[in-house]
Amino acid sequence: MVTSTGFKNGTPSSLKEGAESRDFIQPISEAHPAISEDEDSDSGDNDIEDPDFIPPSHDLDTPDLSDRGPSGKRRCVRPTVEVLEDEDDDEDDLYDHNNNRYEDDDQPAPQAKRPTQEKKSTARLTTWKMVDLSNPPLPEYQHSPPDFIGTPFEYFSRYFSPQVIEHITYQTNLYATQKDVNTTFTTTEDEMLNFVAILIYMGIAELPSIDDYWAMDTRVPQVANLMSSKRFRLMRRLVHFNDNTQIPGTVDRFFKIRPLFSFLNTVFRKEPQTPKQSVDEVMVAYKGKTAGNLRQYIKNKPDKWGFKLFARASEDGFIHDMVLYQGKTTLEAHGVPLMPEQKTLGATSQIVSVLVSTMSPSTTTAIFADNFFTSLELVRYLKDKNCRYTGTARDNRIGKPPLKSIKEMEKKAVPRGTYSYVTSDDGILALRWKDNKTVTLLSTDMGVEPMSSVHRYCSETKQKEEVSCPAVIKSYNSSMGGIDKSDMLVHLYRSPMKSKRWYMRLFAYAIDVSLTNAWVIYKRDCKALGVDGLSLKNFRIQVFSHTPDDFVRFDLSLFHAPLYTTRQTCKHCSRKGHILRSNILCRVCKVHLCLNADRNCFITYHEAVA
Repeated sequence: MVTSTGFKNGTPSSLKEGAESRDFIQPISEAHPAISEDEDSDSGDNDIEDPDFIPPSHDLDTPDLSDRGPSGKRRCVRPTVEVLEDEDDDEDDLYDHNNNRYEDDDQPAPQAKRPTQEKKSTARLTTWKMVDLSNPPLPEYQHSPPDFIGTPFEYFSRYFSPQVIEHITYQTNLYATQKDVNTTFTTTEDEMLNFVAILIYMGIAELPSIDDYWAMDTRVPQVANLMSSKRFRLMRRLVHFNDNTQIPGTVDRFFKIRPLFSFLNTVFRKEPQTPKQSVDEVMVAYKGKTAGNLRQYIKNKPDKWGFKLFARASEDGFIHDMVLYQGKTTLEAHGVPLMPEQKTLGATSQIVSVLVSTMSPSTTTAIFADNFFTSLELVRYLKDKNCRYTGTARDNRIGKPPLKSIKEMEKKAVPRGTYSYVTSDDGILALRWKDNKTVTLLSTDMGVEPMSSVHRYCSETKQKEEVSCPAVIKSYNSSMGGIDKSDMLVHLYRSPMKSKRWYMRLFAYAIDVSLTNAWVIYKRDCKALGVDGLSLKNFRIQVFSHTPDDFVRFDLSLFHAPLYTTRQTCKHCSRKGHILRSNILCRVCKVHLCLNADRNCFITYHEAVA
């Protein structure tokens, strides 16, 4: 988003086409079959020399332009790169020429097949006039209040549901059998849930090594009492998500983790969305080499190396849909078919169109995105779908409107706050505004008026001065942060998952994004009922120590003793418009219940009919 200094993540928004759009890809090196997946340490991402490595067919000795310079020091040579960039660029995809079967998890990710290119349609002739855009404002989002606040585990289970646990359990047992038909290993859904719970707690109580959770001096009873160290390592080595025998013939390079993200996308899309949605990139940190060119590099992201996802999010950070980037087969593997009019768009514009297609009716929705995605064709396509759009744009993707040139705007004689705008014959605003850098936007949502002002530091007068700011700029700044907020929440408490198996990092991210999404919905419900909600840390702890099943709740042989703790909503008697709070917590059920002279929910909760 364009911040008060015209920067996004430390880089001028109008210049993002530089480092952030070029995704440097490492060559695939097949792991030696003798390498075990049973990690005795957390060094699973360290480089491993492969004696059977077959060099790729392309020349890796040709240095990148950035590697040349006057210095005589040895520089790292970067391989050929794949770039998902403009619709005018021909992307060169790296794929597997040998149709290898990747059945062992030490093997790198499968490579993409080269699909046929769709022929682009002739550009529509556009006429421009210097008139402002005037649209009625979007309605404010109104969250429907629930009858009562559920437990954190109930919110988490909306997304990481029992069906997900059942699927992972089945695939894990299947994979163990495929590796060794004589294996005695088997796991249950309860044990798999405990395994996930341990990962959740490790994201809060982070220690230098996995061994430390069981070591005598640093033992963490919440983890050590739930599962032995040996069993946890075995579970981590065998946990699986898809049937390896189905890999041959697939174009999906994320085949091993795809079912998990398909589950999550399905339930995320069902949640109510705010009228303003943002689309941006997400990086899932990974520095290992077995992912091959699925691993991307983006210079100005907090996690520079990792898997790249494209996501759509509401203003409060709830992610509604995710696309796993894997080159030319990205959208084919995503499972949302492209319509003929979408196929005429550029590669990055297609990403936005697919993410928008999974929204609920978009008549009252506006999409915000940066210049990596924006094109005149995309804005026009969304306008025809009754969906508004605002985004920064590159000069070669806006259809040549008669605006002041960037070269002219950046002259020192032109003061900050200067702007130039025109509107197309079909209602698309093109604006160029000078801040610290010159920014170009396309919008079908907001116009130039009403003008406002922002404060900028002037190096000449050594003080802040007011700079005029068009309304569309202010709207973009305030609405573009949904993905960044989700990233921030995920990074606060990340589930640890170092492994030679590249897709395990995506498994950990799936847990974390389910938790953060659950917390966002939980906070919406709390706000709607006027209740003070838990912090993300305490919410995560409550998910770890979740409410037991009914057979535990009604098992009176257990010691359901009341404990005095912090004051929270009573699980049993609170209803919409009638919220009651208590300091009493059941030590077994981990829920707050009233226990006073007027109400005894503690007894009635445990005696209720199952």
